[in-house]
This record gives sequence, C-alpha cells and structure tokens, in this order.
Amino acid sequence: MVGIFDTSLAELASHMSYRTFRQEIISSNLANVDTPGYVAKDVRFEKELQGRLTMVSSDPRHLTPSQRENSHPVQEDPFSRIGNDTNTVDIDREMMKLSQNHILFNASAQIISNKLEALREVIRSIR
Repeated sequence: MVGIFDTSLAELASHMSYRTFRQEIISSNLANVDTPGYVAKDVRFEKELQGRLTMVSSDPRHLTPSQRENSHPVQEDPFSRIGNDTNTVDIDREMMKLSQNHILFNASAQIISNKLEALREVIRSIR
C-alpha cells in the first residue's frame, strides 16, 4: 500500500516546489529589468514534464523519484527580445508569467487543502 492518497500529495508538493523555484527566476528577471545586458531566464518546462512522465519502478533497486536529480534546469528565455540596452527582460511578459505561476501554485495548495480536509472528515466520522 502506497498511502492514503497514493502519490498525489507528494506530486502536488513537488509541483509547488517547482512553482516556488520558477517564482524566484521570474522575480530575478523583474529585479534586473533595468540592468543593461541582462539576459532573461526561465525554467525548462520540458525537463519538468519529462520528470513527471517517467515510468514506475518495477524493481526495488530502481531509483525513486525523490532519489533522482531534483534540480530544475534554467536556460535563457527563448522568447525574449533584445532591447536598446541589450536587456532581454519584457516586463509585461514577466508579469504574465508571474500571474500564471501564482495561479498554478495556489491551485496545487487548494487541492492539498481539500485532500487534507477530506482526511479530517474521515477521522471525525470514525470517532
């Protein structure tokens, strides 16, 4: 038996960790909006998606997801445009990414909260 909620709580916590890391990258871009020559960065989504689509281990000697590399690779933002001062931060685009990241983080937090509330209700009904 894996647990009460299988791996969903662990996956949601991992997703929130990814969102927190992406928030730091976006905030760094916004902090450097006026820095000449600064190149906007973003987290590689493909790597995160690939990590989510990995196969289930069939042997106890296989690495678990928590034992694999847990870093999120950062790259230059491929959709950024170079300004007059060679700065590639687009404040409107960064604010859009910030809002999207915030919404997805809050959605994961709400799902975790709902799952824990369901568990509390089950415990209350046992008493």
